[in-house]
Amino acid sequence: MTTIHCKVKRVSYSNVENGYVVLKGESGKRLITAVGNLPAGLAGDKLQGVEFEFDGQWEMSRYGRQFAFVRARIITNETFYFLAKVVKGLGDKLARRLLEHYGEKELTRIFENEPEKLLEFKGIKEKKLKQIQSSWEQRKNLRNLSEFLLPHGITPNLLIRIFNALGDDAVQKIRFNPYSLTEIRGIGFKTADEIARKLGLSFTSPHRIEAAINHLLLEAGDQNGHTYLERETLSLQLSELLDDENEQVDPKIFTEIIDKMEKNGKIVLDRKQNFIALKAFHFMESFLEKFFRDRSRERFKPLLKSADLELFIDRQQQRLGFDLAPEQRQIITTIGTGKRRLYALSGYAGTGKSTIARLILNLLAENFCERKQITCCAFTGMAAARVRKLSGFQAYTIHSLLRYQGDNHFEFNREKPLPYKVILLDEAGMVNTQIFYRLTLAVAPETIFIMIGDPAQLPPIGAGNVFADILDKPYLDHTSLTRIFRQSENSVLVYFANIIRKGELPPNYENNYEDFIFIREDIPNYMQLKRELPEKELREIRGLCNDRIRELILELAAKAVTRLKFPTWDFQVLTPVRRGPLGTEILNHQLQNVFNPNSICQTERFGTIFKVDDKVVHLQNKDMECARYQVDTLPSHIGSWHRQRIFNGFVGIIKEIDLDNELFYVVYPGPLVVRYKFDQIRDIIDLAYCLTVHKAQGSQYKYVAIPLSNSHFMMLNNKWFYTAITRAEKKVYLIGQQYALKRGCTNVDTTIRNTFLSL
Repeated sequence: MTTIHCKVKRVSYSNVENGYVVLKGESGKRLITAVGNLPAGLAGDKLQGVEFEFDGQWEMSRYGRQFAFVRARIITNETFYFLAKVVKGLGDKLARRLLEHYGEKELTRIFENEPEKLLEFKGIKEKKLKQIQSSWEQRKNLRNLSEFLLPHGITPNLLIRIFNALGDDAVQKIRFNPYSLTEIRGIGFKTADEIARKLGLSFTSPHRIEAAINHLLLEAGDQNGHTYLERETLSLQLSELLDDENEQVDPKIFTEIIDKMEKNGKIVLDRKQNFIALKAFHFMESFLEKFFRDRSRERFKPLLKSADLELFIDRQQQRLGFDLAPEQRQIITTIGTGKRRLYALSGYAGTGKSTIARLILNLLAENFCERKQITCCAFTGMAAARVRKLSGFQAYTIHSLLRYQGDNHFEFNREKPLPYKVILLDEAGMVNTQIFYRLTLAVAPETIFIMIGDPAQLPPIGAGNVFADILDKPYLDHTSLTRIFRQSENSVLVYFANIIRKGELPPNYENNYEDFIFIREDIPNYMQLKRELPEKELREIRGLCNDRIRELILELAAKAVTRLKFPTWDFQVLTPVRRGPLGTEILNHQLQNVFNPNSICQTERFGTIFKVDDKVVHLQNKDMECARYQVDTLPSHIGSWHRQRIFNGFVGIIKEIDLDNELFYVVYPGPLVVRYKFDQIRDIIDLAYCLTVHKAQGSQYKYVAIPLSNSHFMMLNNKWFYTAITRAEKKVYLIGQQYALKRGCTNVDTTIRNTFLSL
């Protein structure tokens, strides 16, 4: 039996006769579904905002993970919340017993003045008391904050994060500007706005409108990749965000606040084109434009004469055993005889980018600098490991290369540039504006900077689309590889991928190929059934089809366990969605039972079990406690830890779980070990046997399985599908419905990001 707390956000279903409810709510800062029977009189649609303590257990249904409760209690005691969730070492049951025994006022006095008295209480010994004392001392200043915020729906877990971000005078800061809360992940504008209004902030307060503008411009970057919004679009979004049924903000006030923010240097306003942007986005893209333009000027001596370059190419062709394609020769010639310090190489899947990258670096190592003065980098650890393996040169993640110090500080920057004469950036299309800016800021004036990427893949997570934008610049020395190299007639993966890239359906895709297999699992006579059957029966039939697709994926995974040397790492399931029968949530739960059924140590939080040797994915861009990992060393024995940024999408393996201290350790490619707390499960780290395609960008796996369901209709397009199938090195398995496959091939993605670099 497990106990959780849940604040109801929405009632999805309620039966007033038997009290059965399906509730959507927040537990901590996690969204959950809770199902069960409430006492008579509680069921109904007036539960929104009510906080419950539920006893029950987590279960996996066809709709996803949910908490099935058998007992429910309404929570009214905020001190219980504080003691159970904020003060480390107590827990729910002990907190309840302490409150019942001493009462709220006396217990607070004991904590403050004579904590040793708690040793008289059953269940508290010296070790537990030390934990309580330590936590109480560290969190004393939280009491005012909790009294201030708990009535506004801020959960105890979120309280700690607010306190860590704003410090001892958090209450004063929030009273002065409640919208400072939006800078903390997990708190949206609506929550901050609700607190602000309750504190008496005017509906048309400049603080309120300015905060909304900042929020919308940041959200446009984080969610949609835009570095600016058109003024009309921003005004419409402001009205939707700020207005309610009873009151609307006059659009003239928006104009006044925007003009004031521009005057104060907080935003950039292009009156000619009616664009509005955060100053930081505009500054970074302006810097990048100047960087690319300056590095493209012809102001250096060529490395080689044409005749010497031809000799180099001849030697390399003899070593490789084949002749280079014209475009491949072109990029080598361009760099070998070039007078610039910036070059770009783009190419689709199967065009030989990795081969040419290795030849370019060999050319520079022979004629420009020593090998140790050449380095490669990529956004993710897996991408960096891959370019290291394929090129033979040293490679790092961008943040490791720049030696990230935490709090957005880097050891290498404009004042202290990187000590390399050649820097090659692989998978450049994955890098957003902010990270591109930080990297180029640290590139020395004489350094040759080379960008390589695939413009057909999904754009980067976050604001901007730098690599795709810069490829269109007339001043850039850019070579595009277009010739597709197929290994054999029975090898069609890259050939099909490039057909899909164009928005077309590959021919004979239902044949079984060496590296491409479509396993069709459809609903026979579906159109006829759709005409004849009610929606409820159709929904059940669609559900059974999805269940069968999932079973086929699990069968492939089971075969991989018996056939592959490193099945956990070499076999990857990719899906368009997180929720539903074919989402990451359900598939991860079931794939874990296939790949890692037994483990020497495990823990469970919010219905998710983590075991030693589980494959996991990091979910946020966040500074974490890290260390270099030494093989065959227990991570818990490492004495020196530093702060390092771990990025959304990094995939690693759990190497150790410390049950006593509620910690676990994950090893990422590098090798780098990161220390996590149990409370961070499903918040910033989750299972990774099944990933969304965005999370898998920059990574490749020997075998990839992709469920295709008509249920994913809205998510399927050719750019997503191209990116998904090119994650496979040896073979891709497509399992599902034929219409979904056709939709993924022919639904051309026409999404455009608003960026200054594209203007």
